[in-house]
Amino acid sequence: MDRSRGFWAVLGYAVVLGIALAVAALAFLGLVTGGTKLWFTLPKNPDWLSGRWWWVAVTAAAGVLVGVLRRVLRVPATLPGTLKELREQRVEPSTVLKAVAVSLVSLVGGASLGPEDALGKMGGGLGTWVSERRRLDADTSATNTLSGMSAAYGGLLSSPILATSLTLEIARPRSARLGSALVASLLSSTVAFAVYFPIAGSTFLGIYSVPSFPYEDWQLAAAVPLGLVAGALALVIAVTTGLLTKLTAPLGRRTIIRSTLGGIVFGLVGVALPLTLFTGTSQLTTVLDHGAALGAGLLIAVVFAKILVFALCEATGFIGGPILVTLFIGGTAGVAVHLLIPGIPLGLAFATMFAAILGALVAAPFSLIVLVALTTQIGTLQLAPVAIAVITAYLAVSGSGVLVALARKRRTATPPAPHDTGQPPRNAS
Repeated sequence: MDRSRGFWAVLGYAVVLGIALAVAALAFLGLVTGGTKLWFTLPKNPDWLSGRWWWVAVTAAAGVLVGVLRRVLRVPATLPGTLKELREQRVEPSTVLKAVAVSLVSLVGGASLGPEDALGKMGGGLGTWVSERRRLDADTSATNTLSGMSAAYGGLLSSPILATSLTLEIARPRSARLGSALVASLLSSTVAFAVYFPIAGSTFLGIYSVPSFPYEDWQLAAAVPLGLVAGALALVIAVTTGLLTKLTAPLGRRTIIRSTLGGIVFGLVGVALPLTLFTGTSQLTTVLDHGAALGAGLLIAVVFAKILVFALCEATGFIGGPILVTLFIGGTAGVAVHLLIPGIPLGLAFATMFAAILGALVAAPFSLIVLVALTTQIGTLQLAPVAIAVITAYLAVSGSGVLVALARKRRTATPPAPHDTGQPPRNAS
């Protein structure tokens, strides 16, 4: 590869993308964090009905603003999500700034979504835009898109290796250009990390401190039922998202009303269960530290309420990613499992469920195992049950065929909305 002029050009693009995306990620995440701190503080005891009623006014206002932005900016009714853009290895540049603006409002307003969608769109969109402006060939354009997305995640995940493996494991570029995509993505994410980390510090590494536990052979067998439980919860996420998408479809042309109702509902759920608001990355630390005091019943309620509000946000026009939210659901479910069955060490229950629910939905087992290793630092031997749980959950869900059926039904049953063409209907609210 190093004898090809095109290879060195790709590396040059990777460096530029790494610097640009580090700056973009710092700005975006800084605005999200600052905007959140203006109005939200998690109660010291986030028990039932411990939220503030005025939060509903904030989430409703966020819903109004999301609807207005979608109409004014003429955001398409449906946009490719993070996982789809990775698999397609292309991001439509014309939609990036619009989606990022709506995502910023969504995340600051408390929506149960993650920042990875906006960051991925910025990175992939810039890579695609540069490639199209330079009239590069399709393979180079796809490589630049993945390189940009990897750069965007390099700062967020505080790990170039994890950002690269996650990007490429989901995207699965063709073997003919796998080598160049791997080197370019690793370089761009490393450059982004080098710029991002000295300013923002670590945002993901070692953030979840779980009690250490000795490895024992029985844990391999225990990982199988844990993986099955994770698979069942993953199916609940998929079915709930499909159901709420169908239920809110009649409001598809009433953009502002739809997102406002969504904001009111997830705000009310947030008042009842404050742990369900936002992405959940910082809230999961509270679950780990105070899970015993909160109780298994409350944590189970949080798990299902989080699934509900995530699906609601997806269905009512808010924009964000599913990955970090799903990790919160998995980690909280793991703590609940430990409380219900104390014989399962907290570290084992947390680590397996943390990775397995997302692993049931995303075919990236290696990256998820690395993710657990970096975020919990439970030890090398202790990762073996995690691997079994991830594989069990994925095989259980993929074997059921539910995800394929839901995807096929969504493609055939959902016609393009009128404002997909850029012209909102006259009677839209």
